[in-house]
Amino acid sequence: MNYTTKSLKRVCNSFWNNRYITSTTTRSLLKSNINTSLARSYTTTASSSTSSSSSNNTTKSFEEIQKQRADNEKKAKFLRGEVMLEGIRNDGTSLRWYKDTGYAYSEEHKGWLPLIDNRPIKTPMGNVIVLPAKEIAMAIAAEWINQGKYILPSRLPITQTIISCLDIFPEGRKKMIGEFITHLSSDPVAYRDDEDMELKALQDQYFNPIIEWGSKYYGVPFFISTGLKVSDHPPKLLKAIEKHLNLLSNMELVCLQLIAQSSKSFLITLALYYGQIKLDSLYKMVAMEEDLQSQTWGKIPFGHDLDECETHNEIAPPLFILRSMKPIPNPPKVNIH
Repeated sequence: MNYTTKSLKRVCNSFWNNRYITSTTTRSLLKSNINTSLARSYTTTASSSTSSSSSNNTTKSFEEIQKQRADNEKKAKFLRGEVMLEGIRNDGTSLRWYKDTGYAYSEEHKGWLPLIDNRPIKTPMGNVIVLPAKEIAMAIAAEWINQGKYILPSRLPITQTIISCLDIFPEGRKKMIGEFITHLSSDPVAYRDDEDMELKALQDQYFNPIIEWGSKYYGVPFFISTGLKVSDHPPKLLKAIEKHLNLLSNMELVCLQLIAQSSKSFLITLALYYGQIKLDSLYKMVAMEEDLQSQTWGKIPFGHDLDECETHNEIAPPLFILRSMKPIPNPPKVNIH
């Protein structure tokens, strides 16, 4: 689209939105005629810039017109006050289009809204980002204000975590709970090495307090496996854990799943959430066997250290969200009878 056409469209937009045009029918008719004129103008411009006039060029021009109309619809949504995140590319090539960010409390939504140019943000699924804590909204606003010329999704970890929390479907929630229950049979906290006594001593030191706490909370002891066996936990215990997970909100559940993906353990994740262990000791539990081997063979430069940093970086965003919601929450009451 050339400069003249763009100028014409800007004038036409202000014209058909003018408050003096009171007839809806007249306004629609004007809008239809102007769109037709713009389409003709664009087709003429595209054709004149092409050396050969073939049917392929005509088809291409029509497709470009359709694409332009779709882009205009997205821009119209933006001008109405909606910042849609669906158009941001994962490769970091999306240009920064905004100037300022902020946050505010919304009485309508009963929560805190992060703002981009004083506009609320919508997820790719169309959900307005409404947060239960001011600190989370502040963190999201800080992520967006610190973007450079291009928007880098890798520098939006809290935003991406919140999007995962808000765009979850009921089927996804049910599947997530099922995965927690299934992976309990291979949870490293409920396993003891029966050959390496030094490793077993470390497992007892770090994992026994978690097992004791979990067994006391759920009222049913966990089964400890050895060798090649998996942990065959009592059905009553699995039922209690399932009830517990169903009591959690979507935001809590998704954040716990993200932590569990890095910690490789549901029980470690649960103990971290409820303040039974600290983040500083988490990696020692995750990489217990590797750490023991490194004492004999030495650490790999830029290997183990980077793995620890990466694990902490993956856990930090969901843990920050959980801590902002409830600093150290009390486990919900679970009736297993």
